[in-house]
Amino acid sequence: MKNSTLVILGVSLATVLLILIGMIGYIIFLLSNNGSSQQNFQNRSGGMMGSEIMGSGMMNSGMMHATIESEHDFLVHMIAHHQEAVASATILKEKTDRNEMKNFADDIIKTQTAEIEQMQIWLEIWYPNQDHQVNYQPMMRDLTGLQGDALDQAFLQDMIFHHMDAVMMSQQLITSGYADHQEIIPFAETIRDTQRNEIHMMRNWLAEWF
Repeated sequence: MKNSTLVILGVSLATVLLILIGMIGYIIFLLSNNGSSQQNFQNRSGGMMGSEIMGSGMMNSGMMHATIESEHDFLVHMIAHHQEAVASATILKEKTDRNEMKNFADDIIKTQTAEIEQMQIWLEIWYPNQDHQVNYQPMMRDLTGLQGDALDQAFLQDMIFHHMDAVMMSQQLITSGYADHQEIIPFAETIRDTQRNEIHMMRNWLAEWF
C-alpha cells in the first residue's frame, strides 16, 4: 500500500514539475517574441522614420548657403529664397488634406510675397545700377508628384532647413555690420524671429503626425 502511494505521489510530482517547466518555457517564449515584435515595429516605424528625416536633413543642410557679404547680397539672395518658399507653399496649399498645412501655406504666401515686394523696392531705390541676378541653388524638392502624408512630410522636412537658412542669413546681416540702411535691421529681425518660431511649429507637427 505504501509502495503504491509513493508511486502515485512520485507520478504526481513529476507531472506538476513538467507542467511548471512547460509554463516557464512558454513565458520565456512570449517575452522573447514580444521583444522581437517591438524591435521589428521600431524598425518599420520609428527607426525608418528617423533615418528618413535624418537623410533629408543631411541632404538639405549640405545645400544651405547662408553666406552674405553685403546688404545687396542679402536682398537678392533673400528674394530668391522667398520665391522658392512661395512656390512650394502654393503647391502645398492646393494639394494638402490638412487644414493646418493649408493655413500655414497661406501664411507663407502672404507674408513672404509682401517681403519680396518690399525688398524689390529697396533694390530699385538703393541699388539702381547694380546687377540683381543671383545664382540661387534650390533647397526644396519637387512636390508636384506628392500627395497626402508624403506631401506634408516632405514639405515640413525641407522647409525646416529652408527656414534655418533664412534665419542664418538674417542674423548674419544683423550682426555683421553689412546693413547700410537702418530700416533693414528690424526687417531682418522679423524674418529671423518669425521663421524661427515656425521651425519649432514644423518640428512639432513632424513629431505628432509622423
